[in-house]
Amino acid sequence: MRIFFLGTNGWFSTKEGGTPCAAIRLSGRRRLRGSPCAHDGRLIVLDAGGGFSRLPSLMARLRISRADVFLSHLHLDHAGGLHTLPLMPRGMRIRIFVHKSYLPAFRRLVAHPYTASLREQAAKVTLHPLCTGENLLPYRVLALPLDHADPCFGFRFSLEGREIAYCTDTGPCKNFARLAAGADLLITECTLPPGSRPFPSWPHLSPEMAAREAAAAGAKRLVLTHFDAKQACGAALRRRAQAAARKIFPRTIAARDGMEMGIPANQAE
Repeated sequence: MRIFFLGTNGWFSTKEGGTPCAAIRLSGRRRLRGSPCAHDGRLIVLDAGGGFSRLPSLMARLRISRADVFLSHLHLDHAGGLHTLPLMPRGMRIRIFVHKSYLPAFRRLVAHPYTASLREQAAKVTLHPLCTGENLLPYRVLALPLDHADPCFGFRFSLEGREIAYCTDTGPCKNFARLAAGADLLITECTLPPGSRPFPSWPHLSPEMAAREAAAAGAKRLVLTHFDAKQACGAALRRRAQAAARKIFPRTIAARDGMEMGIPANQAE
């Protein structure tokens, strides 16, 4: 199993990176205990910011025709990349998952006069609601609300014996801890620069805050993403963020656009 980081900036795209999008490649067909379905060579896509425009070429390179896209919320740096859905060629099958509370807003966003509707795409694109709590797809997804200015949902995926948590645009909260508990990989945001204090009115994480949450939750590995573009979030800032987090949680990596990494199997598997 591998994960590809297609966009790692927060707020807006710069020469250093696009806005959030990552894709998990499942390694093969495998039936999960208690699930009637098996994986079938698809990508699990985390958010659809500016990095989403790189997804069609990744799918072509990997020879994968299916992708499940999970939207944490509808801020444009996490959903605006859906404007590039027409890049998906005929034969691709894209399922978009969004919390049921966001369905009316999503339908307004992905439609005229803003962009082409789902029905007009060359690829087959379908919309699917998520419930708060456990959702059983061909894999299990736990969706819980996080602490953000607008409703935002974090996810925990049970995939081929791995537990992967994705928590972005949030401050520390109980649901963050629940999603991250014992995860093989925790992917979370790093909007605030090293040494920052939390802003209760603008919930986000610094590298130190993210590392403390990972350590407290017993996560095995931590990846930082969603770096604030207005902080000139190039390689130097990412190195500083990674170093600051590693003082607390050594198994930390600061993501960059184009990075890919393997996700080891759970040793208890």
